[in-house]
Amino acid sequence: MKKRFVSFFLAAGSVALRPSRRSTVKLARLICWCLIVIVPLSAWPQSQSGQPAGVEDHKEKLSQGEGASKVKTQVQERGTGEKAKIKITLRDKTEVRGYISQIDADSFQVTDKKTGKVSTVTYDAVARVRGGGLSRSAKIAIWVGVGAAVAIGLGIMAHTLNHS
Repeated sequence: MKKRFVSFFLAAGSVALRPSRRSTVKLARLICWCLIVIVPLSAWPQSQSGQPAGVEDHKEKLSQGEGASKVKTQVQERGTGEKAKIKITLRDKTEVRGYISQIDADSFQVTDKKTGKVSTVTYDAVARVRGGGLSRSAKIAIWVGVGAAVAIGLGIMAHTLNHS
Protein backbone atom coordinates (compact mmCIF):
# COMPACT_ATOMS: atom_id res chain seq x y z
CA MET A 1 0.00 0.00 0.00
CA LYS A 2 1.44 3.30 -1.07
CA LYS A 3 1.53 6.07 1.52
CA ARG A 4 0.78 9.62 0.54
CA PHE A 5 2.98 12.20 2.08
CA VAL A 6 1.83 15.63 3.02
CA SER A 7 4.63 18.10 3.42
CA PHE A 8 4.15 21.03 5.72
CA PHE A 9 6.02 24.20 5.07
CA LEU A 10 5.91 25.60 8.57
CA ALA A 11 8.18 28.59 8.13
CA ALA A 12 5.62 30.50 6.02
CA GLY A 13 2.64 29.10 7.88
CA SER A 14 1.07 27.52 4.79
CA VAL A 15 0.41 23.92 3.91
CA ALA A 16 1.79 22.48 0.69
CA LEU A 17 -0.14 19.42 -0.54
CA ARG A 18 0.42 17.18 -3.49
CA PRO A 19 -3.02 17.29 -5.05
CA SER A 20 -4.36 14.37 -6.99
CA ARG A 21 -5.79 14.75 -10.48
CA ARG A 22 -9.33 14.29 -9.17
CA SER A 23 -9.04 17.01 -6.53
CA THR A 24 -7.50 19.38 -9.10
CA VAL A 25 -10.49 18.87 -11.41
CA LYS A 26 -12.93 19.41 -8.54
CA LEU A 27 -11.16 22.62 -7.54
CA ALA A 28 -11.23 23.85 -11.14
CA ARG A 29 -14.95 23.13 -11.38
CA LEU A 30 -15.59 24.95 -8.11
CA ILE A 31 -13.68 28.01 -9.32
CA CYS A 32 -15.58 27.97 -12.64
CA TRP A 33 -18.95 27.82 -10.88
CA CYS A 34 -17.96 30.63 -8.53
CA LEU A 35 -16.96 32.78 -11.51
CA ILE A 36 -20.19 31.95 -13.34
CA VAL A 37 -22.17 33.22 -10.35
CA ILE A 38 -20.00 36.16 -9.27
CA VAL A 39 -19.35 37.88 -12.62
CA PRO A 40 -23.01 38.50 -13.55
CA LEU A 41 -23.84 39.52 -9.99
CA SER A 42 -21.03 42.05 -9.92
CA ALA A 43 -22.25 43.67 -13.15
CA TRP A 44 -25.93 43.76 -12.14
CA PRO A 45 -25.93 46.89 -9.88
CA GLN A 46 -24.05 48.84 -12.53
CA SER A 47 -26.66 48.05 -15.16
CA GLN A 48 -29.52 49.04 -12.84
CA SER A 49 -28.19 52.51 -12.05
CA GLY A 50 -27.96 53.55 -15.70
CA GLN A 51 -31.63 54.56 -15.96
CA PRO A 52 -32.53 58.23 -16.23
CA ALA A 53 -34.11 59.86 -13.19
CA GLY A 54 -37.40 60.41 -15.02
CA VAL A 55 -37.84 56.69 -15.58
CA GLU A 56 -37.34 55.93 -11.88
CA ASP A 57 -39.83 58.66 -10.90
CA HIS A 58 -42.34 57.24 -13.39
CA LYS A 59 -41.88 53.73 -11.98
CA GLU A 60 -42.34 55.05 -8.43
CA LYS A 61 -45.56 56.83 -9.40
CA LEU A 62 -46.86 53.69 -11.10
CA SER A 63 -46.07 51.59 -8.03
CA GLN A 64 -47.80 54.15 -5.79
CA GLY A 65 -50.85 54.02 -8.06
CA GLU A 66 -50.88 50.23 -7.94
CA GLY A 67 -50.41 50.36 -4.16
CA ALA A 68 -53.28 52.81 -3.82
CA SER A 69 -55.59 50.50 -5.76
CA LYS A 70 -54.54 47.55 -3.57
CA VAL A 71 -55.18 49.59 -0.43
CA LYS A 72 -58.57 50.68 -1.75
CA THR A 73 -59.50 47.04 -2.44
CA GLN A 74 -58.37 45.95 1.03
CA VAL A 75 -60.33 48.74 2.71
CA GLN A 76 -63.47 47.98 0.71
CA GLU A 77 -63.19 44.26 1.57
CA ARG A 78 -63.14 45.10 5.28
CA GLY A 79 -66.22 47.30 5.02
CA THR A 80 -67.31 49.88 7.59
CA GLY A 81 -68.40 49.70 11.20
CA GLU A 82 -66.91 48.98 14.57
CA LYS A 83 -66.08 45.41 13.60
CA ALA A 84 -63.92 46.61 10.67
CA LYS A 85 -60.81 47.12 12.79
CA ILE A 86 -57.72 48.30 10.96
CA LYS A 87 -54.13 49.32 11.64
CA ILE A 88 -52.53 51.47 8.95
CA THR A 89 -48.90 52.44 8.50
CA LEU A 90 -48.58 55.62 6.47
CA ARG A 91 -45.69 56.47 4.12
CA ASP A 92 -44.34 58.92 6.72
CA LYS A 93 -44.05 55.95 9.19
CA THR A 94 -46.93 57.04 11.42
CA GLU A 95 -49.62 54.56 12.44
CA VAL A 96 -53.37 55.01 12.55
CA ARG A 97 -55.49 52.52 14.48
CA GLY A 98 -59.21 52.19 14.80
CA TYR A 99 -62.14 51.10 12.70
CA ILE A 100 -63.24 52.18 9.23
CA SER A 101 -66.14 54.58 9.62
CA GLN A 102 -66.53 55.83 6.04
CA ILE A 103 -65.19 54.89 2.61
CA ASP A 104 -64.98 57.49 -0.18
CA ALA A 105 -63.66 57.37 -3.76
CA ASP A 106 -60.19 58.77 -2.97
CA SER A 107 -59.98 58.46 0.84
CA PHE A 108 -61.46 56.73 3.86
CA GLN A 109 -61.99 57.62 7.50
CA VAL A 110 -60.60 55.76 10.49
CA THR A 111 -62.14 56.38 13.90
CA ASP A 112 -60.19 55.67 17.07
CA LYS A 113 -62.56 53.74 19.33
CA LYS A 114 -61.06 55.01 22.59
CA THR A 115 -60.80 58.73 21.82
CA GLY A 116 -63.41 59.05 19.08
CA LYS A 117 -60.92 60.95 16.89
CA VAL A 118 -61.69 60.65 13.17
CA SER A 119 -58.73 60.60 10.74
CA THR A 120 -59.22 60.99 7.01
CA VAL A 121 -56.61 58.99 5.10
CA THR A 122 -56.00 59.06 1.35
CA TYR A 123 -55.21 55.76 -0.36
CA ASP A 124 -51.93 57.17 -1.74
CA ALA A 125 -50.65 57.97 1.77
CA VAL A 126 -50.95 54.36 2.99
CA ALA A 127 -47.88 52.13 2.99
CA ARG A 128 -49.33 49.06 4.74
CA VAL A 129 -52.76 47.84 5.86
CA ARG A 130 -53.16 45.32 8.66
CA GLY A 131 -56.11 43.99 10.57
CA GLY A 132 -56.76 44.87 14.16
CA GLY A 133 -56.14 41.35 15.48
CA LEU A 134 -53.21 38.97 15.40
CA SER A 135 -51.25 38.56 12.18
CA ARG A 136 -51.47 35.35 10.19
CA SER A 137 -47.95 34.30 11.18
CA ALA A 138 -48.76 34.84 14.87
CA LYS A 139 -51.83 32.63 14.57
CA ILE A 140 -49.79 29.93 12.81
CA ALA A 141 -47.13 30.10 15.53
CA ILE A 142 -49.79 29.68 18.22
CA TRP A 143 -51.30 26.63 16.51
CA VAL A 144 -47.85 25.09 15.99
CA GLY A 145 -47.16 25.59 19.70
CA VAL A 146 -50.47 23.98 20.64
CA GLY A 147 -49.78 21.06 18.30
CA ALA A 148 -46.29 20.58 19.74
CA ALA A 149 -47.67 20.66 23.29
CA VAL A 150 -50.30 18.04 22.42
CA ALA A 151 -47.68 15.83 20.73
CA ILE A 152 -45.34 16.07 23.72
CA GLY A 153 -48.21 15.32 26.10
CA LEU A 154 -49.24 12.25 24.10
CA GLY A 155 -45.63 11.09 23.92
CA ILE A 156 -45.23 11.36 27.68
CA MET A 157 -48.50 9.49 28.24
CA ALA A 158 -47.47 6.72 25.84
CA HIS A 159 -44.05 6.44 27.49
CA THR A 160 -45.63 6.28 30.93
CA LEU A 161 -48.16 3.62 29.88
CA ASN A 162 -45.49 1.43 28.24
CA HIS A 163 -43.24 1.46 31.29
CA SER A 164 -45.87 0.81 33.94
